[in-house]
Parts: sequence; structure tokens; C-alpha cells
Amino acid sequence: LCSRSRLLYQSKKRGIVENDIILGEFAEKHLPTMEREDLLSYDKLINGEHMEWDLYYFMCGKKEPPEEVAASTVFKMVKKFIDEREIPKK
Repeated sequence: LCSRSRLLYQSKKRGIVENDIILGEFAEKHLPTMEREDLLSYDKLINGEHMEWDLYYFMCGKKEPPEEVAASTVFKMVKKFIDEREIPKK
């Protein structure tokens, strides 16, 4: 079972602040409208075998993601979300 509320919580409580912010904001925006297949893919992305810093580097383009991650529709959605995200001005 792939619970949106569980995924939202896990997106906001990652262990490193950078992923908390990126994935938390992504989840708030996209989880409500995701289909079951995408929810399962997102679950695999955030709760899979990759360490938190590796996941961060994959999302930010600082490290090449493995092919199965790069080919994922949900990973592409996260990358697009990051690219289009407005950074608050200080």
C-alpha cells in the first residue's frame, strides 16, 4: 500500500535539511495528483537503496544517477520541479 500521507511525512523528514526542503515541497505539490504507479515509483526513489547525500546529488545534478533512477518519470518530475523552483530572496 502506498499512502500519500506516509510519503508526505517521509518527504519532509529525510535526515538532511536539503532533502527535507526539496522533497517536502515537491511532495506537497505533486503527491495529491499522482497516479498509483507514480506513487510507487516515488516511494522507491525516496526509500530505496540510495543514501541521502547521493539522492541529493542526483537531484541537483552534481552526481550522475544510475540509469534506473535517471529513466524514472518521477525522478524527471523532481528534477523539473527543482529547475523551476523559485529561490526565496533574503
